[in-house]
Amino acid sequence: MSTKEPEVKIGFEWHQRLKTHKLFCDCPSMLGLKPESRVMRHIRLSYSELGEQDPAAILEAQRARKFYYDFNSMNSCLVELDEAPPHEINEEALRIAFKIALMFRMQVLDEIRVMRKVVLDGSNTTGFQRTALVAIGTKESFLETKEGNVRFKTLCLEEESAFIEETDKEEATYRLDRLGIPLIELATEPDIHSAKQAIEVAEKVGLMLRLTGDVQRGLGSIRQDLNISIAGGSRQEIKGVQELELIPNIVYYEIERQRNLIKIRDELNLRKVKKIEFNYFEVTNALKKSNSKLVKEAIARGENAYLLPLPGLEGLLGMQIQPKRRFGTELADYARVWGGVRGIIHSDELPGYGITAEDVSLIRNENNLSKDSAFVIVFSDIKKAELALRAVLNRVNMALEGVPTETRKANPDGTTSYLRPLPGAARMYPETDLLPIVVNKSTIEELKMQLPPTPEEVMKQIMEYGVSEQMARQLVRSPDLQTFYKLVKENVDPVFVSSVLLNTIPSLRRNGIKVDEISESDLQTLILAFSREKLPKEAIEEALMLLSEGEEVSSVVNKIKNKVIGEEEVRKTIQQVVLEKKELINQRGKDAIKPLMGLVMERFRGKVQGSLVYELLKEEIEKVMK
Repeated sequence: MSTKEPEVKIGFEWHQRLKTHKLFCDCPSMLGLKPESRVMRHIRLSYSELGEQDPAAILEAQRARKFYYDFNSMNSCLVELDEAPPHEINEEALRIAFKIALMFRMQVLDEIRVMRKVVLDGSNTTGFQRTALVAIGTKESFLETKEGNVRFKTLCLEEESAFIEETDKEEATYRLDRLGIPLIELATEPDIHSAKQAIEVAEKVGLMLRLTGDVQRGLGSIRQDLNISIAGGSRQEIKGVQELELIPNIVYYEIERQRNLIKIRDELNLRKVKKIEFNYFEVTNALKKSNSKLVKEAIARGENAYLLPLPGLEGLLGMQIQPKRRFGTELADYARVWGGVRGIIHSDELPGYGITAEDVSLIRNENNLSKDSAFVIVFSDIKKAELALRAVLNRVNMALEGVPTETRKANPDGTTSYLRPLPGAARMYPETDLLPIVVNKSTIEELKMQLPPTPEEVMKQIMEYGVSEQMARQLVRSPDLQTFYKLVKENVDPVFVSSVLLNTIPSLRRNGIKVDEISESDLQTLILAFSREKLPKEAIEEALMLLSEGEEVSSVVNKIKNKVIGEEEVRKTIQQVVLEKKELINQRGKDAIKPLMGLVMERFRGKVQGSLVYELLKEEIEKVMK
């Protein structure tokens, strides 16, 4: 596949949490506290102002699950529980959103209205998410890439959803600590035409957001959604793209999926297949004598077998549309999502699963199915089976038209699977508990003077601290850039800080040390202590290992201090080494300091500052040379 696919259109959406308290209350945006209480809710579907219902919301309402919410009163309040109205919008979060919009040369709106976006999957106790359009794109709102400009479309400020802990067909459990954390949703126009360009855009936008210093960092603090379509296909919203490395596979596999679905449509048209009417049969008796383990286990659970005939689709259900995913897999996704069943069995994979050719013949004979008619079987109770088979049939009938628009989730291998219908306009309606926000022009002018520097300007600043060009380039792209700045302001050696952030920590991570569990605060405190206490820089690796095991910073620092060797003992050792290597000093003079430095540091690794060893060694060598 070529690098650039002219027929492909890709748009990005970023969901980036902001570094401030929650959006509609004063609770801190703090995660990880142990829940102390739980509530249960049922969430029901409502109509829009025009009497319409959103298709994605209809799906969740049909599932009618129970939702449990775990919370701690230290980071969640009655607003998150939907027992109190929202407070006024977080002014700091609003200013950050304005600043980010201005950074991308977008037009901030004169008046901002908070809207309710219907969400019935339980991720919000209210049944909706509060969101506000803050800025729109202009002719100047674009990002330059090697393959052309990518325009920014909208920037919204909205509340983060609750974190899902467990889910099944009947119920789901969420934690409320994440609910209400402010985040921006930044969307582009579909101006991206290749996976390579998509990665370039993602890297640049992520970098620019981090340079504000106003966004959260760490796993899950930024989420990316891709909107992908091809000529003759349709827009697919792919949720939950966490790793940039996954983007090429997602793009290539989605192109492949849509192309294959178009081939299936064309083949169905050639076969003159028309819309299929809903008609299913119970085939439990025909399978009771089967030796299939799958069949026996299903019957033992009290489930029955139901069959949906699909005339004209023979051979197409087994057609591969993505690696390890066939058209039958797409149908199984619909059956699971809409019907809550385990999955389906289709005729193109039979004989299989222990179901023999004789079993298949019996099924066909008893239900008057021709040899060339495809079918789907589901094991369940009759209510779930009917929901699942209706969903399968709806998806089959959609195949007659081509590629249906969907919301899909990214799988770990870059393939995607059906999540829910693509939301429509009916999901949005005004928030009645909050007044419109009039934007003060003087605020915008003030924020224009506070915009963060460009990546090029940041790199120049870092190099002025004495950091090498290579390290400066890495730091600009590092999520630890703000940590670097904070420590340098405390007069910590910039080269030492950059070495720890870019070399020591990644090395420990590669060796399986859980350095990512060290909080940003503890990391800064440790590095600052090393600087102020003049601890050996060589001991930082040991200190980080202790910190990653859960020790307190003060305890780690004391352990390192207790190992430090005094200057007199160091000098005695150096004098001994110099005496032993006198011949080497006579041969190489001052150049002998490098090999001797290695010898001394090997004995004192992590117990003495390298700079002290260097100065003492230099003194002793000069004495010998006189």
